[in-house]
Amino acid sequence: MRIKDRDRNGWSRIGAFARRHAPLFFALAVLLPAHAGAGVILGFEAPSNSPKNEPAAGERSSASRFSLEGKKLRAEDPRGGVMIFDGEKQTLWTIDPKGQRYTEITEADAKRIQEMQQQMEQQMKERLKALPPDQRKEMEERLDAMKGKPSEAPKLTFEPAGETKKTKHGFSCRPYRVLGDGKPIEEACFIPWKETGLSVDDFRAFDALDQFFRKLGSQGGNQQNRIFADLLQSPGIPAHVAMIGPDGTLGAEQDLVVLKKENIPADQFTPPAGLKKESLFGKQPEPKM
Repeated sequence: MRIKDRDRNGWSRIGAFARRHAPLFFALAVLLPAHAGAGVILGFEAPSNSPKNEPAAGERSSASRFSLEGKKLRAEDPRGGVMIFDGEKQTLWTIDPKGQRYTEITEADAKRIQEMQQQMEQQMKERLKALPPDQRKEMEERLDAMKGKPSEAPKLTFEPAGETKKTKHGFSCRPYRVLGDGKPIEEACFIPWKETGLSVDDFRAFDALDQFFRKLGSQGGNQQNRIFADLLQSPGIPAHVAMIGPDGTLGAEQDLVVLKKENIPADQFTPPAGLKKESLFGKQPEPKM
């Protein structure tokens, strides 16, 4: 579990993902028994006593929040931004409550965006043909690097690192040293699955969102899928995560502060009424009569 978006483990990347996508995610507190058909509410915050967890400018705190139900996901970030994804409708909304506006991306929009990306790429390739061979090769390599390439989630190994303990937020968890492809990446304390009343299936909205990002032609979608891919490998839900740097020192941290399963009102997965809808593609030309 990593805490920054460049890290390979998705759980700790959640905070960075939240800040990056329209502002989004977490805030958590109690573990409740499961209810059939209920959704999941969970979140993390960066401990204020950690010097490496200073909130970004404009953030009231470093807490973020997720609400999930089936293939639906709502994410709220520290600056008040909201992202909603409905996997059944294949629609993504990013909401700016302060600005009283929102944008919408449908499956048709995703197709259009991908086509636009392909057109831009083809136009660039045509322009590169006019360059000398050495310059053309250099520019092609740069473009390939910018596009990024699909990458598999790392194989995680979990080494027990002590006895069960309780976090300051009241979660009993078991500490592990987490290795990604054999390299230490985190120290994490997991609540065993059987003690959460939850299963990996409760988090499939993350996988549905990743599949939607892939339709946008975004390799970032693959990275976000690591949240779900990590869960498939993990011994439970992380109650505390501390990133391990390249030099072996501990870095930024995140704490689970709320985890519960409850019924979530349907209106939490749709943009509120009264907001101005803004086009992703700018002002569209008026149709000719």
